[in-house]
Amino acid sequence: MNPKPVRKHLDQVRDTVAEVDRIISSQTYPNDPRTVMLRGLLSTIIQHHRSLLVLIKSGAVASSYALTRDIIKGLRYGLWIISCATQEQVLKIEEDDEFPLGLPEMIKDIESAYSTDPFFHNLKNRWETQLYKYTRTGIIQLGRWRSDSSSGLVFDEAEIRDVTTVATLCIVLLAAKFLADQKHSDDCEQIETLAAGYTTHVQ
Repeated sequence: MNPKPVRKHLDQVRDTVAEVDRIISSQTYPNDPRTVMLRGLLSTIIQHHRSLLVLIKSGAVASSYALTRDIIKGLRYGLWIISCATQEQVLKIEEDDEFPLGLPEMIKDIESAYSTDPFFHNLKNRWETQLYKYTRTGIIQLGRWRSDSSSGLVFDEAEIRDVTTVATLCIVLLAAKFLADQKHSDDCEQIETLAAGYTTHVQ
């Protein structure tokens, strides 16, 4: 693995999420439960993103997968709250601290809600395989273990780029839809342009 291109990519995804955070923080928002939940989700997954970069830079790539899974889950929860949840469901989530539907049902609702959204489908079509891959929770990957003096799971440059790109685009997508829902269309467009830097699908 050549560390220089990897470091450049890690700096790129770090800067992308920092810009998302800056744009979101530049506005004020109402204090209603739906908005508070979405701001909380965005804040949490942005923190997860910072932490997964620390893990990767320290060599703990496998551990970063857990944070990537939470970022993907946070994206799905957030899109469902924006596009599908009723006010009663939002209040129920606030009261019970759990969602009324399972993720498969939420994903179906999200697909329906964004069926004509080009930005959503552009990212989904390019990254759906990776979204599935990094949502899986199994840790046994027998074909990737080695037993030499540096035994452990093997991760190549492409996979590191892959997992960090998926995590980054999840944040970009949720932030854009949140700002659109809040009627900050210029900020939404500004955030959507950040995805243009990730046009190549990493195999």
